[in-house]
Amino acid sequence: MLDNNINNTGDREQKTGNSNTEDGPEAHRLTISRMAEQAVLSILDRVNDGFSVGKVNRNNIGNWVLIRYSEILTQDDIKEIRTAHTDEFAALEVFLRRAKETGKLPPELSAYLHKQMGQDEAPKKKTKKSLQENNINDVIDADDKK
Repeated sequence: MLDNNINNTGDREQKTGNSNTEDGPEAHRLTISRMAEQAVLSILDRVNDGFSVGKVNRNNIGNWVLIRYSEILTQDDIKEIRTAHTDEFAALEVFLRRAKETGKLPPELSAYLHKQMGQDEAPKKKTKKSLQENNINDVIDADDKK
């Protein structure tokens, strides 16, 4: 991956990156979760088991998986990733910023705010009175007027 030599000079650190990888002169570090680490180690064991003409390391596995997966990433995968990492407070900030720009709140948010303030969600419409069943519909013929 990246071979960082850290030189301490007083109170500041200076990093010098010496990286020679097959991907080019520059490499970057990536922090992964414990679960992801276990997955990488599982793949690593499976790849290296019976592989006697070389040796694959964690960085090789990580690079290969990421590059390969980026080629087959679907819209459903993107949606799933976004759903897993949605920040509700950031979403509220986006709604508020859009509302300030347009001068209007989305109807759902407006209804929610009115409900929280103890107000009716929408002004109630007056209902029209329907005709009652016991009325008489008279038909006046021209002959009856005489």
